[in-house]
Amino acid sequence: MDSNTLEELIRSRRSIRKWKKERISDELIVKAIELGTWAPNGGNSQSWHFVIVKNPTVIKEMADVVQTTIDKIGSWPEAAACKEEMTRYQKNGSYWRNAPVILGAFARKYQSPIDKVINLRETFDDDARRIVAFRKSAPTSIQSVAAAVTTILIAFHRMGLGAVWLAAPLIAKKEIETILKVSPDLELVCLVAVGYPDESPEKDRKPAKEVTTFIP
Repeated sequence: MDSNTLEELIRSRRSIRKWKKERISDELIVKAIELGTWAPNGGNSQSWHFVIVKNPTVIKEMADVVQTTIDKIGSWPEAAACKEEMTRYQKNGSYWRNAPVILGAFARKYQSPIDKVINLRETFDDDARRIVAFRKSAPTSIQSVAAAVTTILIAFHRMGLGAVWLAAPLIAKKEIETILKVSPDLELVCLVAVGYPDESPEKDRKPAKEVTTFIP
């Protein structure tokens, strides 16, 4: 693949929220995950794990617990301040229940040598406590899984599939982990809904110069 083809692949990928009923082969999904495992990751720990859900009943169960949580949040008095947005969110919060496949991306805890040292000192050292807070703001394991998921999304697009990265289901994180019966050492990072696309959304991006700062 030349650089122009790669550029077009990246630029043409979109988040897809409507899918055809067509079945996706396990081979395609596994291939995308295999490519995802070549993403950069902290300390080459490869601390990710992926759960593939094709059972419509299980997908519905996950969507239901997310919708229940969204509705609960929408019923709180504080939601009145953004009623219009919240109503829209409640209406669309579990649209992915119709996806043919849901991929769950999970992370195992990873500690670098730096983490091990500062964690031993944080109870009595203000500097260590401050550095621990910095590290927790963007944990290495989360960054690693995010890199893998990004690669998987590009691979899906190349295969003619349409997918969307789902962070909102984290509001029902523990419930989803229970439904999927994952190991206690795994933490849900996101879900990815995937299928053959039944829409062609067009969304632009800000010019790179608007989101870039050079420090000479």
